[in-house]
Amino acid sequence: MRDQSDIIQFPKGSDSLDRAGQDVLAKLRHAAATAEQSVQHALGVAHQASMQLRIAEDRVSKLEAQMQGYIDRAERAEEWLRHISQEIEQAFPSRRQQPPEDFAPKHSSARR
Repeated sequence: MRDQSDIIQFPKGSDSLDRAGQDVLAKLRHAAATAEQSVQHALGVAHQASMQLRIAEDRVSKLEAQMQGYIDRAERAEEWLRHISQEIEQAFPSRRQQPPEDFAPKHSSARR
């Protein structure tokens, strides 16, 4: 923004041309001040949004790290289940060759 000493001052007279020129300058100064306020407000909003974005990105990074930890644990659990299943199959080989038993309750054909 320009300093007031940089602005050329026109003589203030009663001439309508002088009044019109002064009115235009006043309106330009007002427009410049309003534009400056708008820019400052936009910069503030942009800064706030930038801070919120950084916070969100940090949170996403933490959640991704947690998720990777859970994926690793799930994969380890699956590996243990496979290992345990193989141990069971080796410990009880005869069960593997027999057809699976039907554990459903047996109903008699006679009804009461």
